[in-house]
Amino acid sequence: MKDKIIVFSFMIYIILFSLLHIIINDNEISFEERRNLSTFPKFEFTSKFITNLEDYFLDQFPFRNRFRSVKANFNYNILLKLDNNIYLKDNYIFKSIYPTNKKSIDNFKKNVIKIKNMFPESNNFYLMIIPDKNYYLEDKNFLKIDYEYIFNSLKELNIQTINIKDILSLSDYYETDTHWKQENLDKVIKKMSTVLNFNYQMFNYTKVIYNNFYGVYYGESAINRSPEIITYLTNNFIDNLEVKYLENKKLNNIYNKEKLTSFDSYEVFLDGASSFIEIKNNMIKNNKELIIFRDSFASSLIPLLTPYYSKITVIDNRYISSEYFFKYLDYENNDILFIYSTLIMNDSYSLKG
Repeated sequence: MKDKIIVFSFMIYIILFSLLHIIINDNEISFEERRNLSTFPKFEFTSKFITNLEDYFLDQFPFRNRFRSVKANFNYNILLKLDNNIYLKDNYIFKSIYPTNKKSIDNFKKNVIKIKNMFPESNNFYLMIIPDKNYYLEDKNFLKIDYEYIFNSLKELNIQTINIKDILSLSDYYETDTHWKQENLDKVIKKMSTVLNFNYQMFNYTKVIYNNFYGVYYGESAINRSPEIITYLTNNFIDNLEVKYLENKKLNNIYNKEKLTSFDSYEVFLDGASSFIEIKNNMIKNNKELIIFRDSFASSLIPLLTPYYSKITVIDNRYISSEYFFKYLDYENNDILFIYSTLIMNDSYSLKG
């Protein structure tokens, strides 16, 4: 009787979930995981069809996100272990980045030196490293990279550094995402002014708020929680900028509002993964120009720099090589600023140099 009950229960399970697969409409995308989901494959007598079919059933499994959430909660709250290296504390979601990749840090320095050597006539080089939010997590049980090693290692570059690690705090970062909040970055601009020699002003900004932001760690954690608010700032200077993107010829704004409802709402800033951008502020005539080599953290910072420069050129060398971007540059007497997060430094092989 026991064996019959087990077999019968299993058959009911198989039939029930098979019926649910048929009844429930397939989802095309997963906002939680920021990816497209597999669709039912075209039939063919190959092993590829079996593989694609397996992917389809895994992606379209009924109540998939709920099962992921149950698993994650069981790991966090019952087994007290990390799931996908995700760690939860005080409503913040962290991802353990460990160990310190010293070879990657050396590779990062080589990339900076290579770019620096491309500007032999310039002496105005600056470096600003943004600590990822793990730096501000006070928990002895959470493994971190060696931030002091990173900061000390950068001294070998012999580039004037803008030190911002002591003026930031955990509250300056999103709870569910890696990045920092634009509305908290005025203090960073003020600190930059003391090194880059521009006259800091406390501008008035209009806040544009989107209430449905889920960061990259939300999907990885599989923990159900309320969405965050993402805010971008604008004013008369920002509204009248002349902006040109290498990839997106149609966009002429420093913010792409359509990206707010995309997989990654943070891409509202500078259109996300943009390799080469020219930003002109025709409202000022100070002839100050700035070239920025950056990662995604700088996307939300750069709009707040635009009131101080007549032109800013933005290069993300994860997506464009030096041999390609150099022909677009007018670099005579410009300040050259490197802005990168510690996340990139510890995994720098995406940089093309």
